[in-house]
Amino acid sequence: MTLKRLHWRRHLIIAPAVVALVHGLTIWAVPRLIMDRIIALGSTDSTLERTNGVTLPPPTDHTQRRIVMPSPDLLYATCFFDLNEQPLRVTLSTNYPRYWSIALYSSSSDNFFVVNDRSAPDGHVDLTVVDPRHQAVTSTLQNGESRVVVAPTHRGMLLMRLLVNDDPGVRAAAELARRSLRCSR
Repeated sequence: MTLKRLHWRRHLIIAPAVVALVHGLTIWAVPRLIMDRIIALGSTDSTLERTNGVTLPPPTDHTQRRIVMPSPDLLYATCFFDLNEQPLRVTLSTNYPRYWSIALYSSSSDNFFVVNDRSAPDGHVDLTVVDPRHQAVTSTLQNGESRVVVAPTHRGMLLMRLLVNDDPGVRAAAELARRSLRCSR
């Protein structure tokens, strides 16, 4: 076998291995980089209203493109967390009659928990989000009221969505529901 043929065989083995490695690193890194940027922007943007540990972005319109393709039919609330020092307590008490949901996302952009108007029809949510080192043996804390959710990563975000329309009464009710969300340490 000539030296030239050995050279090509080596390339035929090395090239797919390099492609697979780069692909794997990209699939692993891109979601984490995106979430790091979203958490950093949401945590430091001084133009957004904040209340009770929750960020309340303005209603979505054609100028709102911080996150790809937000829906104008939804009103949003966010909460960014770092569980390294202490758990996050999330509470909501609302009688909003339309669709709403609270979703928790890890720092790798994976959704790891959702509660909505169907799973909490009384409109009451009480969660304690703990870091991945937490050894949750039950789904309640000592007071028996808060559901423990173990996050897969230390950092992440909560995203609340409320379905709205152009009716001012619906928008006002959604705003009350959104403002009843609490994120505290």
